[in-house]
Amino acid sequence: MKLRSDCPGCGGRRLGTPFVLPKQPVVLNYRFPDAAAARRVPRRDVSLVQCRTCGLAFNATFDPAVIPYDAGYENRQCFSPAFTSHLESLAARLVRHLPAAGGSVLEVGCGKGDFLRMVCRRPDVVGVGYDTSHEGPEVECNLRFHRRYVGPTDVDRAHDLILCRHVVEHVGPIGDFFVELAAIARASGDPLVVVETPRFEWIVKNRCLWDVFYEHCNYFPMPTLARLARRAGFRVERHSKVFGGQYQLLELRLAKVQRPLRPLVLDTDAQLAPFARAARRKLDAIERDVGRLVRRGRWAIWGAGAKGVALVNQLRTVRPDCVIDSNAAKQGCVIPGSSVPVVGPTDPRVQRLGLILIANPNYAGEISETLKPLGYPGRLLVLQ
Repeated sequence: MKLRSDCPGCGGRRLGTPFVLPKQPVVLNYRFPDAAAARRVPRRDVSLVQCRTCGLAFNATFDPAVIPYDAGYENRQCFSPAFTSHLESLAARLVRHLPAAGGSVLEVGCGKGDFLRMVCRRPDVVGVGYDTSHEGPEVECNLRFHRRYVGPTDVDRAHDLILCRHVVEHVGPIGDFFVELAAIARASGDPLVVVETPRFEWIVKNRCLWDVFYEHCNYFPMPTLARLARRAGFRVERHSKVFGGQYQLLELRLAKVQRPLRPLVLDTDAQLAPFARAARRKLDAIERDVGRLVRRGRWAIWGAGAKGVALVNQLRTVRPDCVIDSNAAKQGCVIPGSSVPVVGPTDPRVQRLGLILIANPNYAGEISETLKPLGYPGRLLVLQ
């Protein structure tokens, strides 16, 4: 596919040098029932480029048409106590913006609806969610779900809160998306708009190459995310690091006056190029460590989410015997792009493992606690 020559965020043409991660599976959070189906997943290059004007890092060869966001897409993380704690804390923070009586919440990209249910626990709060991957009934008490995308013309009432969590990293024309999000907010009155997405600074600092994959076409440094929101007509109410700094939370209102954007001072090539080299060296070192610790024994990765699936596909000299995940909807499936099965923590195969590799340090404590009563005899290796 031809390399994009302009930034999808700001339209700028001052772009850095591409970093190419070749032949990655186009979808990581999809459920494949067997190895043959999992191996047939299309593969494309990730050509990561950073804009010298706004700082957005994006896949310059991204093709959204190859990614199926339907009912087979499964990216829930609420089976983790650590992640559930993050969601509960965030929900408690956001419900303060709802009226004492009543209230209405719109979620753009609600997934299976777990977070919308948390925010709308009060029976007098109405929730509306849009997502092509939603499963289940369209109406649940005070909630209504739509299996499609949402636009300004779909808004038929005022909303107090608009949620948009872990969506913007998946949207190719991200500058246009923020403009449409502002139009949805205008049609909703003057709600608080909440955007959550990974922090590119965390990925770079921790050299996490397994946080770069095809589903995520955009990577936002914090100043970049705020700038794109302002460019679309928002003002920033609050911008914070969350979930151990892995994510960023942007709270927005519609701007009454559109102010000129100040130039960002970004040494973009100096950021992206060293990250790519250092991240590849780190991944090579992980392969050596696993090979040394396991030798000819069995080992696994914990987590069939994006990080774990990316690791399976990026490792070149070692391959896990299985991937462990607490999400029952993924157990029995096969990791995209591979023949590696997904098993639950109580699967008998876990007891035969000499090593479990934990891709996300945020989950290390709960994984250790899960394995203790099961008598797991092997070793845990946490990727810091």
